Amino acid sequence: MDYFQIIVLAILQGLTEFLPVSSSGHLILAPNILGYEDQGLGVDAILHLGTLLAIFVYFRKDLTQLAKSAIQPKHDKEMHHLARNIIIASFPAGIVGLFGQQWIESNLRSPQFVAYNLIFWSIIFYWIDQKNKGNSRIIHDAKKLSLYAVLFIGIAQALALLPGTSRSGITICAGLICGLSGAGAARFSFLLGSPIIFAAGVYELLSLSLNLQEAQYLALGLGCAISFIVGLAAIHLLLRVVQKFGLTPFVIYRCILALLILVFYV
Repeated sequence: MDYFQIIVLAILQGLTEFLPVSSSGHLILAPNILGYEDQGLGVDAILHLGTLLAIFVYFRKDLTQLAKSAIQPKHDKEMHHLARNIIIASFPAGIVGLFGQQWIESNLRSPQFVAYNLIFWSIIFYWIDQKNKGNSRIIHDAKKLSLYAVLFIGIAQALALLPGTSRSGITICAGLICGLSGAGAARFSFLLGSPIIFAAGVYELLSLSLNLQEAQYLALGLGCAISFIVGLAAIHLLLRVVQKFGLTPFVIYRCILALLILVFYV
């Protein structure tokens, strides 16, 4: 993998990890468009570490409070409740990733599957987004969510392992179903995604480290740095857009992208 390829993939990762347009879908399409071999889930996961760092930096206050409350429950009982729920809700995606990753990599990493999945979930996202606009019982604080609601969002996050779905998109929509506001669902999506992104990135990094040469370490380090910087900008963009326009702009983009894929690859 050369430096140009890793830079392109890192920019795509930084932009699309947090926007509801499917980062895995873009990372699958890029090699097809540019003529590269598929970089595999391992490189994808390492680039996720850069975007994970962006979450840590952008939401450092929230994550610090969660860490303190997890260790000292009396410090903030509501935050401790949220920290416990996030840990529990991370298990579905962790289990699916652990036992289903090889099958997904072997059978679903194709432009055709990405296109159909983009369209399917775009319909779901648009329907939920429009339905939520008439919701008069909006929860503005994720700490008020029940364990069942958080677990429901966690199960939705597991579905994001299917290329073309979008982890942020499906968890935001699950949050909307559970009564969160658009901005609140987006913020909770980032917090919920932190453990699973971290676990996947570290696991794949350890797996790849046995076969990497020194030059590859430098390339992947550059990729992490770029995905971090671009990821910070994408977080800010998503929070602003969802608060003002909802998910509609991203749904339109997803549908256009899917149609282009079907025209050129099917």
